[in-house]
Amino acid sequence: MTGVCDRLMWPLVAARRGLLEALLPTTCVGCRRWIGAERGPVCETCQDEIDREMRTPACPRCARAMPTLSIFDKGCAVCKSERHWNLAGTIRVGGYDGRLREMLLRLKYAGGQRESDHLGSLLAARLLECGWLDSIDVIIPVPMHLLRRVQRPCNHAHMLAESCVRALRRLRPGAEPIPLSNSVIQRRKHTPSQTGAASRQMRFENVKGCFAPRKRSSLAGLTVCIIDNLLVSGATITEVAKAARRIGAKRVYGAVIARPPGPGDAPRHVSPELGTPAVI
Repeated sequence: MTGVCDRLMWPLVAARRGLLEALLPTTCVGCRRWIGAERGPVCETCQDEIDREMRTPACPRCARAMPTLSIFDKGCAVCKSERHWNLAGTIRVGGYDGRLREMLLRLKYAGGQRESDHLGSLLAARLLECGWLDSIDVIIPVPMHLLRRVQRPCNHAHMLAESCVRALRRLRPGAEPIPLSNSVIQRRKHTPSQTGAASRQMRFENVKGCFAPRKRSSLAGLTVCIIDNLLVSGATITEVAKAARRIGAKRVYGAVIARPPGPGDAPRHVSPELGTPAVI
């Protein structure tokens, strides 16, 4: 149902976007300062900040930022000890800080298409590096409940997934396009936003049983990539993965823009040069 709403609203969104781009000067999608059309979507300062985030080492299974010496091919000590972790691998663009955070907030609460396009391009670039992109059969954005869709200006996970798929087509000319589907898994329960959850346990309880396969849907033998804006505790993305496995998904991966420190995690940045944590 939310996919139908998005398709009906897209012509109006596209028309508004075109009008604004014609009337207003080009601004950086990160800091909103004027940069001129020839510079691209972001200014040099914002690009440098994003590049630093993308160089930060992270676990290839759970996307936690950590020292390189603590990262192994099949995950870190933390996610190997988490019984709920059911994804074979997860990639992220960076941490939930600075310009990435600002762009995500504008996407989520203002329906920013420019933010979606740029973040989707960053996610696509990350997917090209991950080593498992060629095995993906279908991309699935985290489903949004219809009532939440009415409250929000956009379905942000779906917008990100669409932008990412378009970027992948540009970056992989001649390659078979990866299909995007929002028709196999649904969010059947409307619950409070995860933003208000005060603890890790509350986040898991809040989304337990929220996602389910749609009737007569199947992912039998397919490898799936779930896309979302944020990964905090992993409660949401692992619940979606459970629903995918119930209808036959062979393997499930995840791709997110940012993973901030979750409840119980140390609030740290990781130095990409030294591979060591720096407390902030």
